[in-house]
Amino acid sequence: MFRKIVVYFDGSPQGRKVVKTAIMLSYYLGAGLFIVSSVNPLDELDIGFGEYEQDIERSLASLVEDARDINVKTEVRLLFGSVEDILIKVIDAEKPDLVVLPLIHLGGGFFGRGGDTLHSRILNTYSDTGLAVMVIP
Repeated sequence: MFRKIVVYFDGSPQGRKVVKTAIMLSYYLGAGLFIVSSVNPLDELDIGFGEYEQDIERSLASLVEDARDINVKTEVRLLFGSVEDILIKVIDAEKPDLVVLPLIHLGGGFFGRGGDTLHSRILNTYSDTGLAVMVIP
């Protein structure tokens, strides 16, 4: 069914639950797991780049350990750039069957209201490839 799953980790407590769900899916399906997170340098000007990056790295290490404890083959990457750009690069490189995402609203719309969701952009980009996308709010 699914051989490779890509999951995006946004650093939030809800994002951690999303990754744990992807870990369990990988376990039950016997699929490889690729965990990706991103740091957007422009966003980090507000909160301090170094601290945020270290928090993400610690969280990713803990999640990878959880996956390896149940023998889920896992790769992880922390990349620099926007969420959308990073996911597109990873999807193009890794060719997953399934992408698991937290519910993320992207900028846009009137005064930052509305706009697209990340999963709608990913679905539109890969509409003809058969890529499955699971969104966990």
